[in-house]
Amino acid sequence: ADMPWHDSLAIAPTLTGLADSGIILERHYVSPICSPTRSALMTGKHPIRMGLNHGTINAGEPFGVGVEEKLISNYMKDLGYATHQLGKWHLGYCSWALTPTQRGFDSSYGFYNGHENYYAKMTHDYFDFRSDTLGEDGKTNSEVQWSANGTYSAFLYANKARKVIKEHDQSKPLFLYFPIQSVHGPEEVPPRYRQKYDGIVQNYQRKTLLGMVTAMDEAAQAVVSALKHTGMWDNTIFIFFSDNGGPLAGIGKGQSNYPLRGGKYSYWEGGIRSVSFVHSPMLPGMKVNHELLHVTDWLPTLTHIAACGVNEHDTHCKGPDLGDIDGMNQWGAIVGATKSNRTEFLVNVDPINHNAALRMGPWKFYRGNPGRGDWIPPPKALNNKFSTYFVEQQKEREKYESEEEYMFAEPTDPKYPRMELYNVVEDPAETNELSEANPDIVKAMLERLDYYQSQAIKPRNLPMDPASDPSNFGGVWTPWLESC
Repeated sequence: ADMPWHDSLAIAPTLTGLADSGIILERHYVSPICSPTRSALMTGKHPIRMGLNHGTINAGEPFGVGVEEKLISNYMKDLGYATHQLGKWHLGYCSWALTPTQRGFDSSYGFYNGHENYYAKMTHDYFDFRSDTLGEDGKTNSEVQWSANGTYSAFLYANKARKVIKEHDQSKPLFLYFPIQSVHGPEEVPPRYRQKYDGIVQNYQRKTLLGMVTAMDEAAQAVVSALKHTGMWDNTIFIFFSDNGGPLAGIGKGQSNYPLRGGKYSYWEGGIRSVSFVHSPMLPGMKVNHELLHVTDWLPTLTHIAACGVNEHDTHCKGPDLGDIDGMNQWGAIVGATKSNRTEFLVNVDPINHNAALRMGPWKFYRGNPGRGDWIPPPKALNNKFSTYFVEQQKEREKYESEEEYMFAEPTDPKYPRMELYNVVEDPAETNELSEANPDIVKAMLERLDYYQSQAIKPRNLPMDPASDPSNFGGVWTPWLESC
């Protein structure tokens, strides 16, 4: 939630201006971690239906979004769009068939894994930064970008975005998917951005995090300026959202989801309510939208706009056939012409951690341990030097081997899982547990969870494949299998 419309201390004039004059989406939900959210965005399907409902895709693990899935990039290409991807992929790369230019993108620039250094471009001591293009023969031409080592990633992405926009052939429309690295860990930023908060923020970690927000804002400004310079801005829809909430202090370094409970990895509102907005010169703005939206809704919404136009809010234009997906076209709800088509969504069902969560109407239900449910202090409280909260949580984190163990320190007994119920419309901070007072609602939500469980396939997770060792590929993370 560390954006200026939630924390006035963050300096991000471009994104703030776009949000304030656009449509802020206050009830836009995602998955609690990276790969599941990205898979849902790309396919319009819930991660449980792709086996991506437990953890993320880690370096060297031989799985990803299956090649049988059609991605939003494929649909946009079918609709005549040029398609480009910049930034973090994190949807699998065990074979070339899983990489962006084999999944509907004309080009890709960035890294395949889930995290890396902002300067060195290293993941687990090996390099991960490429420029990929799709050749006329249908094969990927991939160039390792060794020269990127030493340059802050937000600068590289801003320059590449300018180039993609400047060189775009305007005889066709443009779909630019830009999952920028910022503000994921590790916490790195050029000193001049941190220094913008001198005398305003005392806590060093918090200053670094906010500096990363400011650097990200400059990359957004580069995109907007390039679109304006080329005359494309007036016909652009600009969508901004995060793929999960900020991590709690034990694994994060200055984030705040205040006033929401919990953070990244957890099923609490702080882990899955995504800071989001839509802006377009074609739309009336200056709105705060409270309609219920889910990340799976973007594929049907965007393909509808691409096929039917921004002014088509009803059902007269159907758009492309998307098959059996979970997302819904929400364009009418976003622009305020209709109510949301959605009354519920599954947060997740994880058969390995034995937990689940579901939203139905105003109700949010948890079965099993939803993860640490700390309430992060208000942003201004995090400015105090040597913040007590950060010190305490980071000491607690040291007791556990992994972030996941820290977040789910109390394992769920699958025979006797704990159950909790909240009305998140009246109580968005999830302070008042209501399961004992509402047994009928609990029963209905358990039955609905059983339905979703019946739709789930076995998680695809596999351990790291020794054959993926980057030392076999010149020290670079590289697809290593013919198929996976």
